Amino acid sequence: MEIVYQHSSLTMGWCISCHRESDVKVKNNEYYTKIHEELSKKYGVEKLTVAQMGGLECGKCHY
Repeated sequence: MEIVYQHSSLTMGWCISCHRESDVKVKNNEYYTKIHEELSKKYGVEKLTVAQMGGLECGKCHY
């Protein structure tokens, strides 16, 4: 029998920190190409965080 260990707390604070700090990987992902171009111009940045692309509302991505 395998043992499973939860490394992260998976609390709301942990999720929000990740969304604020993690860059969205858009290379070779056509789904995000147009969205990335529009939001890069809006925020004046090359890389976008999850929070910049989708906000911090869980239901936008996790439903």
